[in-house]
Amino acid sequence: MYYNNYMIYGNIDGIKRTTLEELENLCENYDKSYFIDRIVLDAVIRITSKLNREISVFISRGGRVLAIGVGDSNTVPLAHITQKRGNKRFNGVRCIHTHPNASGRLSNVDISALKSCRFDCIAAVGVSGGYMTDMQVAYIRGDNIDIISVKDAIPDTKLLDAIELCEGESVLPEAENAEARRCLLVHVSEDDDAEYSLNELDNLARTMGLNPIERIIQHRDKPDRAFYVGSGKVKEVELLCQVKDIEVVIFDHQLSGVQLKNLQETLNRIIIDRSILILDIFAKHATTNEGKLQIELAKLRYQLPMLTGQGIEMSRQRGGLYALGGGGETKLELDRRNIRRQITALVEKLQKMESVRDIRRQKRKNAGLKSVVIVGYTNAGKSTLMNYITKAGVLEEDKLFATLDSVGRTVWDEGNEYLLVDTVGFINRLPHEFIDAFKSTLDEARYADLLLHVVDKSSPYLVAEFDVVMSVLNDIGADKIPLINVYNKNDKSGAGFLPTQQDSVTISARTGEGVNELKELIKKLLFQQ
Repeated sequence: MYYNNYMIYGNIDGIKRTTLEELENLCENYDKSYFIDRIVLDAVIRITSKLNREISVFISRGGRVLAIGVGDSNTVPLAHITQKRGNKRFNGVRCIHTHPNASGRLSNVDISALKSCRFDCIAAVGVSGGYMTDMQVAYIRGDNIDIISVKDAIPDTKLLDAIELCEGESVLPEAENAEARRCLLVHVSEDDDAEYSLNELDNLARTMGLNPIERIIQHRDKPDRAFYVGSGKVKEVELLCQVKDIEVVIFDHQLSGVQLKNLQETLNRIIIDRSILILDIFAKHATTNEGKLQIELAKLRYQLPMLTGQGIEMSRQRGGLYALGGGGETKLELDRRNIRRQITALVEKLQKMESVRDIRRQKRKNAGLKSVVIVGYTNAGKSTLMNYITKAGVLEEDKLFATLDSVGRTVWDEGNEYLLVDTVGFINRLPHEFIDAFKSTLDEARYADLLLHVVDKSSPYLVAEFDVVMSVLNDIGADKIPLINVYNKNDKSGAGFLPTQQDSVTISARTGEGVNELKELIKKLLFQQ
């Protein structure tokens, strides 16, 4: 919340107008030879004691108070204020904030804010009984953090000189892409697979154009029913979002409607889960009419159990991410009936398309045309292999789910003819709503004469990804079909794995290494046996 001209912001509920006006009157120019003007310091100390709330003051190098933030007794939201200096320099603003009834010791959150906001420095002022008890000031100096402690008189010259000294010895990273939304990844489990799962969630987020900058892991036997993470961890997430200016929080799990609603109300951020993130990527990459209908069906099946007494908005918001809001019980029932009606209509349309697909498949079978279907974990290189063999021009990107719609091309090889089909990639914990919605596409694998299981040979999670694909093939009834394990990306570093299974081949679909051997193995299994 902001007051009047937006120089005073934060938790200002319940504060008298005269106090807000006093804070606003502090936003002006002062003698730049002071680290903080004593009039300003005395005022924020007095108001901190009166309100029992933290107060932040943002001061430019020219001595101007740019803004003042008001928090509660433990935290205060930090503004990303900058004087627009070079990407590799401090931002020209120092942040000085109070700690009511506490010491001026800087917290880990304060140090994190110093780094992420690129402040000239950050200072904490301990306040007790209307007086300053002590103060700590932190600076970035090279790869380290310098801290100066102050007990009595404030050494203005020493503190201001430290800014110039530290900036001269610090090499700051380039500023991040301002267009990419900063996001936080959250994972809860009792297992030790958090890093693997979060690395995949990170790739999913980047595929959607988001910028993951932080991760939080909580080890619990099971997720909290109300917030997914524990109540204490919710507070940590809230603080991190404030300090890092995070706009989107992504949970590595499928949230319930109640969890989603509670998190949105508490964090006041865009909240999405793993399922909706995957769904948005699917929607981004769908090109055919059938693919778009499948996406719509999966979306509606996802939404239906998410409906709570608060209702759910049916419109897309802010780049394809959902938010709860609206209505009462009447609207809730109307929404449910509306979603069920749309699901029924979509299922009927997709069934008609599936019938047409079945007819084409039967015609191919009657003509003796065998089908070879490429399956595998997302981003394993299926489309690259498809393009190398058929010149199909399928989209190739180093992103998850670059290919969504199945593509088939006829291959002629020394008098032998077969249909090669590229399909959507699999992924760990793909929700059943999605598998059901893409049933007709996945049927290409179920009715294939031969499967090419493309594996990213360079992946550090090769075994886990291999098992996911085999599990999905089992779920859709394709586990009995003859299969070739194609270990791809032999040209990449780290690709030292050597397959031991029968009917396996090592290739590089990018360079063509091993592809001729693969084609010979395809002909052997299709036509010679």
